[in-house]
Amino acid sequence: MKTYFIQTFWCAMNQADSEKIHMLFLQAWFIKVDSWKKAQVVIFNTCSVRQKWEDRVFWMIEEIHKYNKNIASEKNTIKVWITWCMVRKTWMNKKYLNEAIKRDKNKSKKISLLTDKEWIYNYDDKLFPRNGEKLDFVFRIEETKYMSLMLSIIYQESIGQDDKFDDYLKSKQYRENPAQANVIIQTGCDNYCSFCIVPYTRGKEISRKHDQIIEECREAVDWWAKEITLIGQNVNSYGKQFVAKKLWNNEKSQWNSLEWVSPFRKLLDWINTIEWLDRIRFTSSNPHDMTRDILDSHFECNTICNYLHFALQSGSNKMLKRMNRKHTYEAFKDQVMYLRKIDPLFSISTDIIVWFSWETEEMFEETVKAFQECEFDFCFTARYSVRKGTLAEKMYPDDITSETKAERWNILNELLLASVTKRNQLMLGRSEEILISWEKDEQFYWRTRNFKEVFFEKNMKNSIGDIVNIKIDNLDNFVLQWSQI
Repeated sequence: MKTYFIQTFWCAMNQADSEKIHMLFLQAWFIKVDSWKKAQVVIFNTCSVRQKWEDRVFWMIEEIHKYNKNIASEKNTIKVWITWCMVRKTWMNKKYLNEAIKRDKNKSKKISLLTDKEWIYNYDDKLFPRNGEKLDFVFRIEETKYMSLMLSIIYQESIGQDDKFDDYLKSKQYRENPAQANVIIQTGCDNYCSFCIVPYTRGKEISRKHDQIIEECREAVDWWAKEITLIGQNVNSYGKQFVAKKLWNNEKSQWNSLEWVSPFRKLLDWINTIEWLDRIRFTSSNPHDMTRDILDSHFECNTICNYLHFALQSGSNKMLKRMNRKHTYEAFKDQVMYLRKIDPLFSISTDIIVWFSWETEEMFEETVKAFQECEFDFCFTARYSVRKGTLAEKMYPDDITSETKAERWNILNELLLASVTKRNQLMLGRSEEILISWEKDEQFYWRTRNFKEVFFEKNMKNSIGDIVNIKIDNLDNFVLQWSQI
């Protein structure tokens, strides 16, 4: 029996994709292990949003390469597989290809899906100049139908069945936690923010059909899931290609006059009716695609949690325009205030980039003001790093030192801690429901409906999947402390 290990970097989308990879390997009769040193295949599900994540991947590849040098037989060395956001196309290390294939290999475009299985026999992508020769194969997750073929070539034996995995979005996910399910509803992005590499690696937006999503959600609940997280690069724009077909009248060259309800809101309404489902979350959202009916779903659908993550990126409208973001700070703030007016405990998290190219002190102060006005419950603050191939790389030079970027990053982190402390104080003395989803170091943990993280000691009375009532007693920075009622 062969073994595998997955290291997942960053976002919820990558976490969900890793669950698909788990299922593919399990169905190919591999065994999951908890350390790369125990594995025969190591998979890095990568993120290219930040330079530090790419550097981390390259460092780990180098560590495995050093480890492999001490293994006597090439057959027993650890095989390294890279997937997702650092990947532009699928390819194999040329050591697995015979001389004829090396000479006559089919060349695909730098960023493309393969249209023929013969195209896996290429190694001309220069995306990994630092240690590409130390990789065994590179893989776009959409091309799952070629995975077992590539493994079969590497190991020189029949592995898995490719025909099971023809559609990436339909492939099943392996759920380590029966109480929770991540369901991918959409992938790709059409926004082309100037700093972002995602549209170039993930491709254009593709939405799954609603009946496939609902079937997967029902199946998850049948297998004891009480919380479902709907995942996409931009869930607000779910189904826009379906809407275009229905609302546009080709004969009259005009929009059909139909009462507007966003496709994503319709999807939420359908999932909300699933019996025994306790809570729905979704991520990630873009402010410019946020419609009032989606905001109202938090209060009109009983299972949707009172929490929303959507990315501001900057409090300066000039900077947002340079970033090619399609919202203004005022529009973002109006959405936050609308939610908080209905529910003062409604949690908001966001993303911010500091020292994007040519960010002035005035622009940064506008972001500081946004922190003070919106009082975020959490924020992922990133120091800008150039992503090769983006519009920003071509148009906006990055001439700020890492030390200078750290100054603004620290200022926002201090503001965030103050905001989180103030917001968490609103929870003191309240009774809340928490779905126990994980355990670590003799503790159970997960979150309240408004996404506040809670830990408590394991006991014989409760287990993962239980929903328990809690009373918030104390605060510990970002974590709530509590006693069970």
